[in-house]
Amino acid sequence: MNFYQNDAGKDPNRPNVVLICCDHLRADWLGCNGHPTIMTPQIDQLSYEGVNFRSAFSECPICVPARRILMTGMGPYSIHMNDNRDLQPFPEGPKLAEVMTKAGYQTFAVGKLHTCPQRNRIGFEEVILNEEGRKQGGLIMDDYEAFLNDHGYGHLAYTHGLGNNEYGLRISPLPERFTSTHWTAQEAMKFIERRDPTRPFFLHISFDKPHPPITPPWEYYELYRDVKMPDPVMGEWVKYKLPTRVRYLQIRNNYDDWKDHPLMIQQSLRGYAAMVTHIDSMIGVFLGTLREHGLLDNTLIIFISDHGDQLFDHGNLAKGDFFKGSTNIPFIIRPPKTWARKHNMRLGRVNTTTPVGLMDIMPTILDICGIDIPSSIEGKSLVPLLLDDKAEFRKYTCGNCGVVYGVSDGRMKYMWFSDDNYEF
Repeated sequence: MNFYQNDAGKDPNRPNVVLICCDHLRADWLGCNGHPTIMTPQIDQLSYEGVNFRSAFSECPICVPARRILMTGMGPYSIHMNDNRDLQPFPEGPKLAEVMTKAGYQTFAVGKLHTCPQRNRIGFEEVILNEEGRKQGGLIMDDYEAFLNDHGYGHLAYTHGLGNNEYGLRISPLPERFTSTHWTAQEAMKFIERRDPTRPFFLHISFDKPHPPITPPWEYYELYRDVKMPDPVMGEWVKYKLPTRVRYLQIRNNYDDWKDHPLMIQQSLRGYAAMVTHIDSMIGVFLGTLREHGLLDNTLIIFISDHGDQLFDHGNLAKGDFFKGSTNIPFIIRPPKTWARKHNMRLGRVNTTTPVGLMDIMPTILDICGIDIPSSIEGKSLVPLLLDDKAEFRKYTCGNCGVVYGVSDGRMKYMWFSDDNYEF
């Protein structure tokens, strides 16, 4: 008897799941979404093999609440959070990994989780953690720091001289294979090598880049060193009235100094592009591992980000509002090829108008895997849209982040700054 014929990871009735999430990656910084310069061939290929939702909406475009929405399928009000609160416990549930584990899946996460406490596995059987240097609730060392220390590079990790939310460019002081992006992909590949073949798997790969600090490896910055990046956009409204929230972000991120140094802005954008391409390359290596193990065709792959980044658009930086750069996120669903063939699904489509959101990820995964969707979930399964472009979906996706509220129908967007009573 051939052992591999009994590999649960190849059972078409129970597909594997890989959920890839980036941090601070805006939707229009992908080749498949029309960026004229960025090189993302691996992510683009996922788009060609699935459905690319270009009007995806982060319901609370800031790290901690966005990830809670992702892992619970609930909106900002139901998770009791509309701003970054690192020390707020995470009781809401049931959570995606909990449901998958109970359904018999082997569940594993690597990279950034941003939970409280930091070692809270939120239902995953195993977590290999990168907390970007944060130390809260008793955490002394995360797994990425331990890896660097074991190889003699721990002392170099933060010698680039930039803060965790600071813009500007510094080349990574670490060799490429010791960067967090490379490490995250390597740990994901180790999981594939070490997985339990008697169960299908749910693997969450969570890259902490291209979140600042902008510290790409030299090899990847070289790809863009002489490239002229598209200039940031500037709306006419900036001349008339600047929302207090936007001005706060300008002051917090020293925009008044940045605007007089166009070369520094260009270098920041090149470095951001280099980090995106680095992630893309590591995704390619990981997909090769799935292919080598004969698992690629039976694996659902979803590629998203928690939120975007203004990247100097409208004189703004970072996130936390519902301008396009902040709230419009990559959202690519590449179904298992076995599942797509069974349902006669047409691949390579681009959906430019449906207002999908992070809360829709959990019900979509459960639906494709044939697992009951908990009643607590507020998101909707996208399976009908994967199979039929004209399937009905909710008309609007809405969100709240601090003093800012937003709603979108996928074509138009409304935004209200409650502190200023200012509408867009």
